[in-house]
Parts: sequence; C-alpha cells; structure tokens
Amino acid sequence: MTSRPRFLGPAGRVGTFTVDANSTGTGRGTWEPFIDTWNDRMGDLYPLPEFSASTVEGFQGTMRSVALDDTAVNELWASSPVSTRAVGTYEHDQVRLYVGLCGAVSLHDPHDQHGDTHVSAGTYFMHHVVTENHFHTTPVIGARIFIFPGDALRPLVAGKPRAGQATSPAAQILMAHTSMVQRTVSDLSPAGAHASRNALLELARGLVLDHFDDREPTFVPALAQSAKDLADTRLTDADLSPAAVAAQLHVSLRTLQRAFASLDESFSAYIRRRRLEEAAEALTVSGPRLSVSEAAALWHFTDSSHFIRAFKKQYHATPAQFARRLT
Repeated sequence: MTSRPRFLGPAGRVGTFTVDANSTGTGRGTWEPFIDTWNDRMGDLYPLPEFSASTVEGFQGTMRSVALDDTAVNELWASSPVSTRAVGTYEHDQVRLYVGLCGAVSLHDPHDQHGDTHVSAGTYFMHHVVTENHFHTTPVIGARIFIFPGDALRPLVAGKPRAGQATSPAAQILMAHTSMVQRTVSDLSPAGAHASRNALLELARGLVLDHFDDREPTFVPALAQSAKDLADTRLTDADLSPAAVAAQLHVSLRTLQRAFASLDESFSAYIRRRRLEEAAEALTVSGPRLSVSEAAALWHFTDSSHFIRAFKKQYHATPAQFARRLT
C-alpha cells in the first residue's frame, strides 16, 4: 500500500492514498490496511459500511482516494466483486456521484425509490444521501465515486436523483478535471486545493444543469484537457479538427482556442504532434510495419512529402532514419 497524505491546517485538508492488490497481494492483506487508512484519514467525511466476507477475502484490484477538504474522489478498479454486508444507522448530508467506467455498480433502493439503480459503464448517477444504502458490483468493475458536501448540491438532487450519459460535454469536462486533480493533488498548495475543490463542485453542478460557465478561468485547464482526451480517441478520424471537438464539447471554437492560449502549443499543434507520435510508434513496432505513405494516409497528412517534412521537424530525422535508429 502506498500512502501520500498531506494535511493543510485550518484552511482544509488534502490527502491521497492508494491500495493496489497487484503490488501488495490480494484479499485481506490488501483490503484491511486500506480500510484502516481510510478510517484514519477520511472516516469523519465518509464512514465506510461493513463489507461482505467475500469482498475482504478475495479483493483483487486498486483503489485510489483523493480528499480535498470536505470533498473526495474515489476511483475503484477491481477484478473481484465488491459488496456491502451491513450499513450504519448514522445520518449523512452528502451528494454522491457515481460514474461508471467498466462493469456496473448496483445501489439498493436509493432513497426509497422503489427499485435498485444500476450505474453501468458510460453512465452516471447523482443523488442526495441521507442514510447509507447497500451496494454491490459486477465481478469486473471500474468506477469513480465523488462525495460532495450536501450544502453545495443538495437543492439540485434532493428527492430527484439525476442520471445520464458520461459522454455528455459536461461529464467529459468534469472527468478531465478529476484526472488532473488525481495527478497533481500531492503538489497542490492550500489555495490550489481549495480552487480544485471549488471547480469540482461547479463542474458537478454543471453536470446536473447540462451547462457550465465556459468563461470561468477555473475551468480553462479542464476544458483544454477534455479536448486533448477527445482528440486522443480520434487521431485517425479524418474529421478531427478543433472546430469538431469544440462542437462536441458544446463550446465555441474561440472559447476552445482561448483555453489553449496559455499553453505551450495550440490545439491544432497538439493534434499534429499526437498524430506524429502515433505514427512514430507504428513505424518502429516489431513485425509488419506501415509504409511511409500508409502512415501519412492513416494519420491524415496531405501526402507523403508533407508527412516526411512534419516528421523530420518533430524528430529531426526522416521516418526511415527514425525507424533504423530504434531497430
């Protein structure tokens, strides 16, 4: 188990800790240290329910938890099912957001809605939590679980849980911001932690309202990152362009360009660089390789000459020279 907590005094607290069954073993030897650490550092924010014996004895997976004052993000990846055995009687005033990444999480009759709620990959579910409810997962599961203070979001979801697609523009920007927080939380100053926490809350509010203020400076890094994430999934798409990504994120092209203005490269330059990186990797794999003309066509350069010029500018070698150096 890897632990990297950092506490910030009166202004708040930021902490992160992980458990990884792949590096620390499986089952009880991994699960119990995680529970002990959670209770020590986050139990006041979110007392955990009691988990089933099969969860404890057979756990295989990873859990990473990030705390920003009164807000937390927990990311679970497991190849064994996780389920509760007993839940406490204490009362909560929280809003929880479940985002499915793989498999499904099933919440037992949340808020007496007369039926279970299943959060599968590519969907989200947000609700106000007053009393704890049972849950279980599929044998293979990936999910992000956000815990927000009730005061911040309660009016939006109390008595009316919200569900939707995690592919919506607002959801993609929230997820991009979350990934940035996970990567940088250990280095955040108190002011940075507070700003990151506030941005999470505002983006969660935007998820419910299906709108966020794209002029808010706090969201600029998240918007740029979500554009990068989208581009990375469409590098071989002939229709990939800044305008197409802006439309997919429901922002203007000018807004997207402003998001990249403070970065080292424009969005168009980012797309070109990533396409060249993918081409370079394809040109050096073992076994059958693409020809220069095939690589130029696959990553949508005008022709082989254009591809070779761009490649040489980035790697200071032609594609053929680059391939020979690394083989």
